[in-house]
Amino acid sequence: MELEGRTVAESATTLSQIILPSQTNPAGTAHGGELLKMMDNCAGACATKHSRAIVVTAGIDNINFHAPVFMGNLASCHANVTYVSNRSMEIAVSIDAEDLLQGTKQCCMTAYFTFVALGSDMKPTMVPPLILENEVEKQEYEDGKVRVQQRKANPQVCWMPLY
Repeated sequence: MELEGRTVAESATTLSQIILPSQTNPAGTAHGGELLKMMDNCAGACATKHSRAIVVTAGIDNINFHAPVFMGNLASCHANVTYVSNRSMEIAVSIDAEDLLQGTKQCCMTAYFTFVALGSDMKPTMVPPLILENEVEKQEYEDGKVRVQQRKANPQVCWMPLY
């Protein structure tokens, strides 16, 4: 059965929230884990919209913290599909922080998430192809293909704790 393709725009997702004191460290900046959780939720929604299936996080790559997110900032997480294979999707995710009093905004965090779509039997299932509408999307797709090949060439395995 051939699945109908979907565009990048159809599944693009944005989630926003004000960073509260319970989400920050003593320096008043958001905990990295809080931001990763937000990114995972946004990426998961994006992957679900693309696949119209239950999805699970299979990996996170190239996590970069570019700038702090401060208490009181509006953190906006943006996610879009960059690459799909038969059963998995790569999602590019970024977080911008907006100082609502100053009116300034900057990119604070980026990462690539890989999700696998699951069927009703909770086993990996096919995902729709990605319809690329412009040169930027085509370049992201080709770059995603390279990243997937690199992941396959260097698989990560669990390691034994030292203590």
